Amino acid sequence: MIVGLKKAILHILDTSSGVGVFSDELLDVSDAQINTFITTHIEKLYESAALRKADFKEASGFGAKIEQYNNGDITFAELSKTAAERLYEAIASSEDPKSCDLIAVEFVSNEAKIFGLLKCDNKTGFTHSVVQSEGKVSNNIVNHDAILPSLSNRLGECAFIDLGTKQISYRGRNSKIDGDTVDIIAELLLECEYEISPRESANTVTRIAKKVAVENGADQLETRARIKEYVTESIEEENYEYVDTRKVAEKVFEGMPAVRDEFVEKMEKAGVPEKVEVNKYITKKMTANIKLSTNTGVELSFPPEHYKNPEFMELITNEDGTLSIKINNITELTNR
Repeated sequence: MIVGLKKAILHILDTSSGVGVFSDELLDVSDAQINTFITTHIEKLYESAALRKADFKEASGFGAKIEQYNNGDITFAELSKTAAERLYEAIASSEDPKSCDLIAVEFVSNEAKIFGLLKCDNKTGFTHSVVQSEGKVSNNIVNHDAILPSLSNRLGECAFIDLGTKQISYRGRNSKIDGDTVDIIAELLLECEYEISPRESANTVTRIAKKVAVENGADQLETRARIKEYVTESIEEENYEYVDTRKVAEKVFEGMPAVRDEFVEKMEKAGVPEKVEVNKYITKKMTANIKLSTNTGVELSFPPEHYKNPEFMELITNEDGTLSIKINNITELTNR
């Protein structure tokens, strides 16, 4: 992904001192260091499977500000300041207010113009200082309470708004405000309605399938194998852009309509969408080998389609209740 960074501005939300320092001037995005810092963090986040899709509520105040910006009624700096003020007020009201910096950006990706918010939690770190006095140089180590996240770190909270469609992609964290659990980014800053992310969906489908299988006496391994087998076939053979969770239910609990319906009902209650977008995370998560560990210390990793396929492996229940696994048609062993 190539990001064309157009604008950026930095606001300081210092809850420890009770002061928000809101900038009037934009950052110089032609500066190589500034550009690299911002674009690197955007590229780590923008296509992440952890982002939730969301839409502004009809009465969203920030949604109205986006409309004003699109119409040219307010400037980029004014829009970003609104975001910073709303975020600062919410953080300051939380039970554990932590200082942060907010970087607002505008960039172009695949011809779409995007307004973004990068919440950079301040880190405590150490740096050096140099003092010259009476012709002598004194180097020292000092503590700094407002270190920005390094380029190797992924920011925990962010939001990206397509200025054309107003579609939101965001990542937030829950905070406690007046005893209530609140997603500050979604509920207090953006005022939006959201779906769970593809990452959450994939994890939830697997977790619920396993739980339903256990409760109904179904084979847990076979359940996992069928999920992975269906997703692999869908992606590789039919080139799907989405995984249809209802078809997952039919595949996994074939011949067990009552269990299938229970699985579908639990997914609906958990907020799993009917179609989960396929991306790198989903492909890796849902098609990876099944891994088993035994109480004897043996670990196995095998493709899901090999499970209960006698051409490759057999799971045998012995008379004494123990299990044996027979691996067939091996032509080569590699020491790793």
